Amino acid sequence: MKQKNISLFLIVCFLSGVGILVGSLLGHSVGSNGLFIGAMVGGSLGVLASTWLAIRFNLIERSTYGAVAMSGLVGFALVGLGAIVGKIYVSRIKVAKSQTRSAIIGLGLSAPALFFVVASLLKSNFGVSQPFSLFESLLATPDRLRLFNIISPIVFVGGLIAGVIVNLYPQIEMQLRRDQGRLVATITAEAKPINLAMVILGCLLLATLIGYVAVENLTHF
Repeated sequence: MKQKNISLFLIVCFLSGVGILVGSLLGHSVGSNGLFIGAMVGGSLGVLASTWLAIRFNLIERSTYGAVAMSGLVGFALVGLGAIVGKIYVSRIKVAKSQTRSAIIGLGLSAPALFFVVASLLKSNFGVSQPFSLFESLLATPDRLRLFNIISPIVFVGGLIAGVIVNLYPQIEMQLRRDQGRLVATITAEAKPINLAMVILGCLLLATLIGYVAVENLTHF
């Protein structure tokens, strides 16, 4: 059943994406407003077509076509609404290039640990083992397992710590000055939403990895 759900997810995403692309291209030839209308119509047709294919591939029951199609259309409409909100409101928020650069670097450094945590949660809690199969191939032999245990703390923990530091830098400013022969340091902290989010993500992933290691060690006693 889980394999069917994953296949349904991939088919809907692919065909709705194709529908958006084709619809937007056709709509753009009509005018600027046609771009948005064409994308919405094409995406909706892609959802309907993918739901029909899901029946042909025995991914869903024929009796559930209406419910699945309507749910897909509602989800697609919410995605479109989110894009409009982002265009109107979120795009007005000015983010400095240095902040964006730090967030991107932090996300890249956190990506291995994020993938490992998500893959582990999907396998243990939802029975979806496909994402974790990459790590299982790395742990197939004792030599690979030993190498993984050496490299993983550097990549996972080191990457998360580096990502947190990189995103703390734009939020903290330190000034040094001499006052009556004394060296005085003034530290000013100003929260930057995009960098603060990366710091929180890094700390949560670190806590998750520490808990994961603790649980694994306890199971051996």
